[in-house]
Amino acid sequence: MVSLGLLAEKSIFRTGLVQILKLQGFNVQETETLEEWWGSDGRELPELLLVSLGLATVADVVGLMSTIRAQAPLTKVIFLLTELDMGVLRGCFAAGAAGYLLKSISPEALEKSLLLVVAGEKVFPSALASQLNDPAGQPLCHQSVAIQCCELSDREKKILAFLVSGLSNKVIAANLNIAESTTKLYISSLLRKLHASNRTQAALRAVQYGLVAPNPLL
Repeated sequence: MVSLGLLAEKSIFRTGLVQILKLQGFNVQETETLEEWWGSDGRELPELLLVSLGLATVADVVGLMSTIRAQAPLTKVIFLLTELDMGVLRGCFAAGAAGYLLKSISPEALEKSLLLVVAGEKVFPSALASQLNDPAGQPLCHQSVAIQCCELSDREKKILAFLVSGLSNKVIAANLNIAESTTKLYISSLLRKLHASNRTQAALRAVQYGLVAPNPLL
């Protein structure tokens, strides 16, 4: 039985979610704060931690992930949030999360997503599926080896990390002390190498395939 911690504010939603997860066979332990979790004597760290809190910014996500990682480096964290926010999503994965799901997800899809995480996969809203296709509409899987093995210069890696952080071309150029037009050329090259049609797709693939290290400054 998979051990699952649920970090969520007390509510009818949390009560219902716990009942669903238990019916699906998960060994659920629920808390409202991390402090409550760490302070519980004898409580084993869960294999999975499902976080359903009012996190609104990238800083919220990264801060929480840093705290979790310090105490439970092997626990796989999945965020269950109300809305799809690309900045927060990028922050989740760059900080080491295993999943980003929406509260509108069906019980069946939630169960499958959690089991995928147990198997070592990363999960995200189905609405992003189209962004993980190439311009011709083909799935990403046939490109994975090429993406993982693509060679990037140090400058390209820095720019890719900035893309994952959600920074604009102007801000990237200022950070690297280069012209904005030069930044655009680098990004165009990165899109080709990653078989990506836009910045968001490139950032997602960079995180998924470990081409950039998690950015603590997100």
